[in-house]
Amino acid sequence: MISKIFLDKVATYNGVEFAPSKVNYIYGGNGTGKTTISKVIANKTAYPNCALEIEDEAIDKCVYNCDFVKEHFSQSSSVKGIFTLGKDTKDAQGYIAKKKDELDQLTKNIKGNQESVKKLKGNIQTEIDSFEKQSWITKKKYEELFRVAFEGYMGSMKAFSKKCLDEKTNTSELIDYEKLVERKNVLFNKSSVKHEQISNITVDRIVELEKSNILSTPIIGKEDTQIGELINKLKNSDWVNTGRKYLIESDSKCPFCQQPITNDLNQEIEDFFDESYEKQFNLIKQFKTDYESCVTSMLTTLETLRQMEIKIIDLSVLDEKIEILKEKNKINLMKIDKKLISPSNVEKLEIISDVLKDINSVIASFQDKIKQNNQLLDNIEEEKNKLKNEIWRFVFEELKPVITEFEKKVSGYKKGIDSIRKIISKKSGECRNLDQEIKTKEAEMTSTEYTKNEINTTLKKFGFVGFTIDDADAKGSYKIVRMDGCCVEETLSEGEYTFITFLYFYQMIKGSIDPTGITRDKIIVIDDPISSLDSNVLFIVSHLVKDIVSDCNNNKNNIKQVFVLTHNIYFHKEVTFRGARENLKQHEKFWIVKKLDESSSIDEYVDNPIQTTYEMLWRELDNLDKVNKATIFNTLRRILEYYFNIIGGLDYEKCIHSFDGEDKLLCRALVSWINDGSHFVNDDMVMYVEPEGIEKYLSVFKLIFDNMGHLNHYNMMMKIENSTETVT
Repeated sequence: MISKIFLDKVATYNGVEFAPSKVNYIYGGNGTGKTTISKVIANKTAYPNCALEIEDEAIDKCVYNCDFVKEHFSQSSSVKGIFTLGKDTKDAQGYIAKKKDELDQLTKNIKGNQESVKKLKGNIQTEIDSFEKQSWITKKKYEELFRVAFEGYMGSMKAFSKKCLDEKTNTSELIDYEKLVERKNVLFNKSSVKHEQISNITVDRIVELEKSNILSTPIIGKEDTQIGELINKLKNSDWVNTGRKYLIESDSKCPFCQQPITNDLNQEIEDFFDESYEKQFNLIKQFKTDYESCVTSMLTTLETLRQMEIKIIDLSVLDEKIEILKEKNKINLMKIDKKLISPSNVEKLEIISDVLKDINSVIASFQDKIKQNNQLLDNIEEEKNKLKNEIWRFVFEELKPVITEFEKKVSGYKKGIDSIRKIISKKSGECRNLDQEIKTKEAEMTSTEYTKNEINTTLKKFGFVGFTIDDADAKGSYKIVRMDGCCVEETLSEGEYTFITFLYFYQMIKGSIDPTGITRDKIIVIDDPISSLDSNVLFIVSHLVKDIVSDCNNNKNNIKQVFVLTHNIYFHKEVTFRGARENLKQHEKFWIVKKLDESSSIDEYVDNPIQTTYEMLWRELDNLDKVNKATIFNTLRRILEYYFNIIGGLDYEKCIHSFDGEDKLLCRALVSWINDGSHFVNDDMVMYVEPEGIEKYLSVFKLIFDNMGHLNHYNMMMKIENSTETVT
């Protein structure tokens, strides 16, 4: 069944879409675009800008329009025969019907499985959409810093998410975020330059000085003299040594008590502070000089380093350590000076080599950065590509939990789809076997004879006795012949030609021009089949169309959907009349095709939108208790005039003479004005009827339709369910 029709750039349609129902009545004037609809349904491939949304692309589309007549029918040559099973093959029909039911059930199961596949695909798409959104969040998180790697994927959520999935095979080293940013700032910064490498602070000499025991060794004089024993006993060598300077200036008097000092005592004091003492004391002085020189040199180097402009490193991290170094140096110098003042004291230096090692560790990190910077700039293009791969590896790892869950779900859905497709494949094979079995049986039992007899019976039944169809020379073909057996040779009237072509189409719906296609499902399209038909034949065609609609509603003859297109109001009213069958409403839709400013449109209606003045006249007869006595006669006369004179044609005298007595007079009264020439459905002439005469006129009014063979129309317009035998 067709669920949607899209018409664009064809005839006067520009982007028009509508959703048809099971049964569709499409009304529109000539030239509005009805036939275009039938042509698109018949052969969509000829109209590339149009589209049909259809459940089964292989379903037969039987379209009656001018193209059908040209393709299948000719007065002067043979036409293809219509194969049917005939009425005498009930066993074969039962067999085929059973197999067709099995085929339909299999097809239904396949459609159910296809829906399951469609649902699973929908689930996959939902997961894809969700993953794309999550990956896009990651993209937005890093796009400013990692734009250099994201180029080419910035504008498409789908492309970015696919790239993330593709990075599953990325074997680049996993680098942390800070390092990636740092490398990016170097490689993609136009102001980046190479830098001279910096050197470590040499600590060997300061370590050697720190290990020296010169400050921790007390310096005293000679101990093997009497004065030496006393000085050592009193532990005042530093005090005595200081006094020596004053003894020289006091003319051998004690600088403390002013008593004369003998030469022997003076000599003993000098002997106590011998050459060894002086040598050790000078070592302390030299130690201070060496120490000061070493530390000053290191501090100078550090200050020089601190003043360098190297943007890729933060030299300020050295400031705290340099201050610690200076503070310890200051303490150590004080300790050395204290040792010089009191050589006998034991002093211990503050260890500064540890601070220097810490400083060298920082300098080593600086050296690594400078080295990396210079290496990056030496191979900048290669390093840029390497960095991009490392960024994508970083992004993949961040999304890895999401990707793992996404792939797990999608894999499950795909396995489900594969499993169902295997079932579909198996059932499709069973369908093909069943279809071939049905075709084989059809080929054994079908013939064109039954259809020929049916068409000829219908022609005879409705007064077309001047011609019939017969078997042509070519097997499985027909020809149209006169009663003497000669071909009609283009002598059929337009009405006769139209009628027999529609009968041919009507029978083709029940059968097939292919001996193995009788039971295939069909979509029926009927485009204005009533051209040049008189009212009686028009009614018959309308009735046949209603049979087709009825078969569709009742799921008979494999008719799945019907489209009826017309510009004729009477034909439209005939085929859309439901009578008491309101249950059909759920299957039917009404459409009106309009063309304005060379552009066609299609409007949908829940109820039949075609309400004519003619139908409104009939509605005046619905309630006899409320009928207008002043206008009833005029209403009856106008109905007769419109139907028999304008639509059908009426032999007035024959009509009048079909009545007797008073009924004949009443009939003459009703029809006497019809041929006046100045009266139409919309005239407003009024004739008053006495109340007691109303029922008589209404009775004769009905009899006129009955006597002239149009009782079906009367019943239809009065909404009386037609109980007469269906015309076939």
